[in-house]
Amino acid sequence: MKDLKDYEIFYDLEDEINDAELVEIHIGELNLPTGRVIAADPFFTDTQQPFARTVEPDKYPVFIYMAEIDGLHHRVAYAKIKFRPEQAKKWILAITEDLTDEELNGLAEDEFYGFAVESGIAAFVDAKTNEELVAKINELQEKNPESNYYDEVLADEFRDYSGKNQFSRSLGDWNDHHPYKESDNNVIMFASGWGDGYYPAYWGLNENGDTIELVIDFLLNDFTEEEDELYTTD
Repeated sequence: MKDLKDYEIFYDLEDEINDAELVEIHIGELNLPTGRVIAADPFFTDTQQPFARTVEPDKYPVFIYMAEIDGLHHRVAYAKIKFRPEQAKKWILAITEDLTDEELNGLAEDEFYGFAVESGIAAFVDAKTNEELVAKINELQEKNPESNYYDEVLADEFRDYSGKNQFSRSLGDWNDHHPYKESDNNVIMFASGWGDGYYPAYWGLNENGDTIELVIDFLLNDFTEEEDELYTTD
């Protein structure tokens, strides 16, 4: 069993996440029945491991932070699960359960481990709920190999959930998806900055090392709009 303290790679997100120009939006409550959190592209969660650090099973608020690109549209700069109401004072790289000692020890100062996005969408999901999501996607594709879970299921949800918000595109930029409607288990989804890419997540801690939040950084300032080929405004 890894001692997570041996792999605490610190980052300073305080000025970035607290930028007064960012618009904070509460987009839902995430149910974490096991406290094992996955951050991933919702269409590729079957290959993404949960983070090694866990939290107490409960429901927690999720926020996104929108950056104004121009007068016509915004992009998601950060997504955050808030576990405690106090403000985080330091942030460490969130690592997954499958990373080896060799991989962690070989990480250069300007490098990070994160997750890949290939659909222009990212998500927070509990490990148990993820099994349900993967099962529903597989069930749909078994019935019709040509089907697409976004087109068949998610598109209307995104549009209804956030499409009318002033900071969202009309097709919707965030969604609270329940693989099984009768269950509290859900997946909170959101557009991923400029779109496809490889993104880090960080645990925000207080001075005592208690877990305050989990933040995905979509590296909005590291890319230009021209570099994005798949994620476009409507």
